[in-house]
Amino acid sequence: MNTNIRDKAIITFASAMVSLSVFSQSTDQNYLMETTMLDANSANVIRSVQYYNGLGYPTVSAVTTGDNGFTSYSLVTYDGLGREACKYVPVSKDNSILYKAPGTIANSYSDNTSYSKTLYDALDRPISVTTPGAAFANRPSTIAYAANAANEVICYGVSSSNSLTQNGYYPANSLTKETTTDPDGKKTETFKDLLGNTVMQRTGGSLCTYYVYDNLNLLRFVLPPKYQTDKNLAATCYEYRYDYRGRVNYKQLPGAGYVEYWYDNADRMIFMRDAEMRSAGKYHFYIYDKFNHLVVQGLCSSLPSSTAVFDATLAASGGLLSTGYSYPSGLGTVELEIANYYDGSQSGNSRFSSLTLTATSVSQRGLQTGVVTIATNGDQLVQAMQYDIKGNVVNSKAKDIGGRIVSNTSSYSYTNQLTQSTTTIGVGYGGNLTVTETVNYNPHNNQKASDAITVNHGTAKSATINFTHDNLGRLSNVARPTSSSTNRDVSYTYDLRSWTTNISTSTFTEELFYADGPGTAYYNGNISSIRWKDNSQSAKRGYKFSYDTANRLTSGAYGEGDALGSNTGRYSESMSYDANGNITSLTRYGKGTLMDNLTISYTGNQPTSVSESASDNNTSGSFEYKKANGSGYKFNTNGSLIADKSRGIAYITYDYNNNPKQIYFTNGSVTKYVYSASGQKLRAVHYTAKPNITRTWGVKPAELTMAQILLADSTDYLLGGSLTMKNGKIDKFLFGGGYAQASVASSTTDNFAFYFYNQDHLGNIREVVNASGSVQQVTNYYPFGAPYADAAGSTNPDFQPYKYNGKELDKMHGLNTYDYGARQHDPILARWDRIDPLCEKYYSVSPYVYCGDNPIKNVDPDGRKVVNSKGANIFYVNASNKLCISSQASKNERMVYQGMMLTPTGQKMLRQMIKSSILIKMQFKDKCADDKKGAITYADTQQYKKGKDNGITKDKNGKFRTKYSTITFYMKTIEESLGWNSSQNYGLTLIEAIGAEATHESVHASDKEEIDKDIASANNGKPRSKQEAEKKPREIEQQYRDELKNINDGN
Repeated sequence: MNTNIRDKAIITFASAMVSLSVFSQSTDQNYLMETTMLDANSANVIRSVQYYNGLGYPTVSAVTTGDNGFTSYSLVTYDGLGREACKYVPVSKDNSILYKAPGTIANSYSDNTSYSKTLYDALDRPISVTTPGAAFANRPSTIAYAANAANEVICYGVSSSNSLTQNGYYPANSLTKETTTDPDGKKTETFKDLLGNTVMQRTGGSLCTYYVYDNLNLLRFVLPPKYQTDKNLAATCYEYRYDYRGRVNYKQLPGAGYVEYWYDNADRMIFMRDAEMRSAGKYHFYIYDKFNHLVVQGLCSSLPSSTAVFDATLAASGGLLSTGYSYPSGLGTVELEIANYYDGSQSGNSRFSSLTLTATSVSQRGLQTGVVTIATNGDQLVQAMQYDIKGNVVNSKAKDIGGRIVSNTSSYSYTNQLTQSTTTIGVGYGGNLTVTETVNYNPHNNQKASDAITVNHGTAKSATINFTHDNLGRLSNVARPTSSSTNRDVSYTYDLRSWTTNISTSTFTEELFYADGPGTAYYNGNISSIRWKDNSQSAKRGYKFSYDTANRLTSGAYGEGDALGSNTGRYSESMSYDANGNITSLTRYGKGTLMDNLTISYTGNQPTSVSESASDNNTSGSFEYKKANGSGYKFNTNGSLIADKSRGIAYITYDYNNNPKQIYFTNGSVTKYVYSASGQKLRAVHYTAKPNITRTWGVKPAELTMAQILLADSTDYLLGGSLTMKNGKIDKFLFGGGYAQASVASSTTDNFAFYFYNQDHLGNIREVVNASGSVQQVTNYYPFGAPYADAAGSTNPDFQPYKYNGKELDKMHGLNTYDYGARQHDPILARWDRIDPLCEKYYSVSPYVYCGDNPIKNVDPDGRKVVNSKGANIFYVNASNKLCISSQASKNERMVYQGMMLTPTGQKMLRQMIKSSILIKMQFKDKCADDKKGAITYADTQQYKKGKDNGITKDKNGKFRTKYSTITFYMKTIEESLGWNSSQNYGLTLIEAIGAEATHESVHASDKEEIDKDIASANNGKPRSKQEAEKKPREIEQQYRDELKNINDGN
């Protein structure tokens, strides 16, 4: 139930406006004020005010952002036709939120071009947008509108036999064409058909990605740029097929075998299998209860013929693999992966007998209160959870790998932010390890003010880190508890656009340049150069960067001194690419010596051979391609690397969730991993073979015998990876910005010492300092992540293993990869070992490409998830393409999930939100304040974020986009509406009604075309009517309600 609030750059959907507070000091202005209470007594609040001009257009906005209560002001001005003309960057004035005249705000900047300026054509379409700042004022992004020419866009189609067809070219003027040119002259051309489907997108002048649809307007093929030259459909393209209800039942990703999906009559996915499972005769199965909870997930050997809806029931014992759940017949041989329990129903299951929680009077109804997850070594990981009245997990008890018992108690602030967490874990010797975290928040802006960590395994050791934010709410200083002033503070500075320009500690400083500095100026956001100074050398060092027409990094030219003109080339790295972004040539220097000069050949996106013209360096610890080992690569039918000659990898095996199980090396050594069925790494064991043992490359070998093993080193990853234990002893407890290192105090106790990271803008760990501020480790990196190997570039490299992007570097047996969780990154060839699970968000690039080939400003893209008010991921898609919900989700968040999972349309929209590039938050309130005036609001969506960066931007095609959406559900109103005859929710269950509202709001929150129309029309001075803005959301909501009725009627 939504209404479009008349707005321009900021759009809020609701059936009534947010409450207007009495604000007598600005009674001569139209305004809308929102107050966020930070405590129950309203002693501390955050106020945000949006002022409007006489035509109802937003002009001045003010919000409390600074640690000292200071306010940041933003300003939007309009041209003579009411279209957004200038949008000023935020500026801080004082600690008042009183109205300030636009002229006062505009004159507050030292740069008189502190705004982005938009120009329009006669049809009110944007044709030019500038970036704030004097250097950028004459470098706009431009948008040109036209139609396609003859012989410009190939016309692909789909035959009745599901084959791709090529039918000449689209006739001239049959497609729309938008050409966006960025401030550096780089073009993106987008062609759309009459239905609004993107048919082709061209970047860099020649890199064309085609989208092919069938007669039902379903996407059937995506043809990335490389297909236009090699025509290898299976190796480079995406293919989709659908069943009679429009559900994907066949999907093929580039370089992998096809994946199959099966659904029941309620449109729930009940089976799937990929190519590796098909060859093994396995299926993934999914069993649900009557509330659409996923209750059991596992592997089976048979596929039942029936697609009838089966709702599992729960008994105290027995059932499928002793889970207590009933199951359909015909599954054949079954293996358990995950079992979920709700409403405290796990209490009768023997797996939870040692995990009893203290009874609570707070209802746990509708919440996940237990889970059993099987690890690849057979261990059963069991967890029981308990929630407070707001749905926060306050107590939990778990059995981790090795049977270790973990207990946690947590408390939260009035705004549901974690304030204290105490965790105990049995480590197998002495008493429990106890970790306590205490977090305080600033009373003015609710940002983290301090974080105290205490670790105790015999003797307690504590460290408190303090955080300071500037008047615009940006992090400005992090103070670590070093005993001297050296390396105590980390300071951050920003430019006019809030782009980071400097990170400084006592011993490490990084400077970042964009349209300035010693390198070639870039105006489109690319970093032109970086310069740093660390503890290992007195000279400033850095890189000048170059990019191609597709914004892919082509060169990192090393130099020293202020101008980076001395000792040039000593650590330079350069590369070139094929049409899909696979690196085809790479050169890398080490201390001025050519270390790598690689030419890489591919089938599709997978390397087949590498030619190396440089000699092997063989310096201890050097990261280089090992020419002596030979060249050769093999991949399995899921597109995962299974053999690599250059690194001496004979064979890699994977589990059925595509996580590595064993890596066998040609010298006989092996690394074995243990993962949970949910994809969490639990253990790595490195076995070093005795001399003179060899393994045949590309063939799975026999296991090592005990007599063949020289050494074995084991690392367990506990508490979600925060705690590591090596060979049965506590090693490290990791926290944001550092770690506590354990050392043996006695046979039953440990001492701890705190270490802190000095990191650059990518999170790369450049220095590790101890509690006195002394530098213990220095690491510098090539652009794609390989660490410098010589003493001038890195010191004490083995002191600790977390390095590039803060990820663990595994050098054992020559593996030399960074572990990112879902995949491993090879910095030598600058690529991933497996297909990106989210590759369908990046059709135009290879699914093995690292960071879109721009690792200077990008960090590994994990894909946006739907998050809660605390920023925690709550909904996600697992490796099997299954919609899932976090065990940390609140009661209300679970009801949203359960409601949307009830129908195909709800599931489709939930998946759309998860895959969206927008950071979507969900929050819950009792009622909308404006309901007091007679309006009824069930939910609303805000397409921006309050504060210095509202998230509204324009993409390369001139389309309005938002980085943030917030959906607010008014739970008490929804619950009351179940009994109103006049409401569409009359007669529904609460979960069904929430599902309908969530499906509606998902359109406002994630539909790119709708968001563009909403914001563009408002910025053109012609806001959409309520009927226009609500048309598609209401249609989608009605689809949900129609499907729900059919399901409830048994149709």
